Amino acid sequence: MENAGRDITIRGLNIRYHVVRPSEPVKHRVFLLSAPGFLTSCWRLILPELTEAGCLCVLCDMPGFGESGFSDEIPVEQSLRARYLWGVLDTIDLSRDGQLGSWHLMAHGSACGAIAEMAIQQPDSVSSLFMVSPMLYAPVPRVFQPIVRSKAFPGMLHGWMRRHIASPQRFERLLSRVYGREPQAAQAELMRLPLMRFMDHEDVARRLLTEGFSIDTAALSSLFMPAMILWGGRDHILGGSIPRRLRKKDYPTAEYHLLAAAGHCAMETHSRAVRDFLRGWIREMWN
Repeated sequence: MENAGRDITIRGLNIRYHVVRPSEPVKHRVFLLSAPGFLTSCWRLILPELTEAGCLCVLCDMPGFGESGFSDEIPVEQSLRARYLWGVLDTIDLSRDGQLGSWHLMAHGSACGAIAEMAIQQPDSVSSLFMVSPMLYAPVPRVFQPIVRSKAFPGMLHGWMRRHIASPQRFERLLSRVYGREPQAAQAELMRLPLMRFMDHEDVARRLLTEGFSIDTAALSSLFMPAMILWGGRDHILGGSIPRRLRKKDYPTAEYHLLAAAGHCAMETHSRAVRDFLRGWIREMWN
């Protein structure tokens, strides 16, 4: 199995991705996108299931996050991110086979909105969607939007980041709430350092909060490719139950499963259960 870290520049922005090849001939192409604030390593416990199934895996950091480049002009809208990410996959396809292929898209958290937009933009290039704890709605309720857009908000956000991101100890406590368990210090530091780039760039963070999460949910129900959604029953970020709006109205065609003991990052904390679902998904939907 080969694992090669690579960089591609699209519209002046550097995007980091890794290619993991199976030992057997390639049967499927899988794109795994890490959420803002996370690294591609969040998928490390899931990769063996994919490579054993003959999957060529491309793991990518969200533009502006992880090992990808950062600037004040990073794309925050999910539709724009999707166009950047298709640029990555199209480049890989053309360099490998000389023609565009179809991909299984996997993501976590708010990165799920990006792969959903990828499917909306190019549905014939997407074989399936696999989402873990998807954040598909704006995290800031409409009633609080004026506060986020106020002149005082950058200073408020800077103070919060100084307390919870700049401090390694407090950042570890923040991650403990996200994961539902204490993180490894080395892994926490690798996640913290890229987020430090947002210090003194609060306007970018403000754009992220106001524009970087929501998608065209009306288009979700029109997607024809299979979709599976896993949700943590102890998710302290999104809540421990699958939103009725998502299940019944916005995406009723998806297959849903609740992992009762999992938090927000089931692919890391409950990887065995995620791999079990993924194994059945590959057997029933991909082959």
